[in-house]
Amino acid sequence: MKMGHIGKMTTVLGVSAVLLSGCGLYGPETETSSIDAPPQVSVDQPNGAVSPDVAVQGSEQAVQQTSERTVYLLDANGYVVPVSLTLPKTEGPAKQVLSYMVKGGPVESMLRGGFSAVLPQGTEVKGLVIKDGVATVDFSKEFKTYEEKDEKKILDAVTRALTEFSNVKTVQIWVNGTPLTEMPVASTPITQLDRSHGVNLELAEGAMPGKTSAVTVYFQGQLDDQRTYYVPVTRLVPETADIAKATVEELIKGPKQGSQLFSSLLRTTRVLDVKQEKDLITVDLSSDILKYDEGKEASPEALQSLVLSLTESTGAKQVQLLVEGKPLANGAFTKPVSRPLQLNPIAF
Repeated sequence: MKMGHIGKMTTVLGVSAVLLSGCGLYGPETETSSIDAPPQVSVDQPNGAVSPDVAVQGSEQAVQQTSERTVYLLDANGYVVPVSLTLPKTEGPAKQVLSYMVKGGPVESMLRGGFSAVLPQGTEVKGLVIKDGVATVDFSKEFKTYEEKDEKKILDAVTRALTEFSNVKTVQIWVNGTPLTEMPVASTPITQLDRSHGVNLELAEGAMPGKTSAVTVYFQGQLDDQRTYYVPVTRLVPETADIAKATVEELIKGPKQGSQLFSSLLRTTRVLDVKQEKDLITVDLSSDILKYDEGKEASPEALQSLVLSLTESTGAKQVQLLVEGKPLANGAFTKPVSRPLQLNPIAF
């Protein structure tokens, strides 16, 4: 059966510490009067266009428009999943994204298919500063009211959501003006969080803790009879210098036994070659990749999974697919392909 992902994915290039003195997140009054309005600070949208996180007081109110933003939610299986939502355009997009990840918040009316918000109900974003690549977010006390099993998921979701913005590399979490050094329930240590911490973390078979390399692969979850969505899973594999090849191999291996996720790549697919030259990765696979739609073409979902996984794990900007040494004859993947700008556009 052909499976379609949520909405249409656009193959356009999308590249996915504030140290304030004083005892509070706001710092001395002489430095800034509002955490959401520090001078000379702006937020870049994921596509590189500048969208200020700071409003210039006294400016005329813009006509209401919408923007595509990536939030991180929980799916029916408990995985942290990126979802692209169409939200009202705002002067504080990073703060807005977090507000759409709160249980009982504005996102609730938009969700179907078992998806749910991840941040504790009642959580408010009291302030947010982005400076020198670091996003410092100040949550209200309700942020601390969650179950232990959700602690890592909350960290993953907040970190991934904020680092979707191109000018955010690391994240710091504060609660009521006080920085957290560890999470309040299970005491997970936190300082500066970044994407290297992974998401939906798991240990690969045969991997020894302390002697591993991390790869992030995008498997698929089932939304309904016809639609699927992509789920990032960071897998710790035996230590290797060839991250690109390890990424493709783990994607072919598929999810762990008992998982509700699946991979559109056949397990019989062989990796013939993987090489990276600057921002381009070329992956050469056996003809098993073409055993889709009566053997005429490669699964679009399998190809998207490859692009998502390789760009995420290696930082490369484009992926060129070869089959038995030759590029595909037709379709969008005949040439190097960039990471999609929108991932899992919600269309329930």
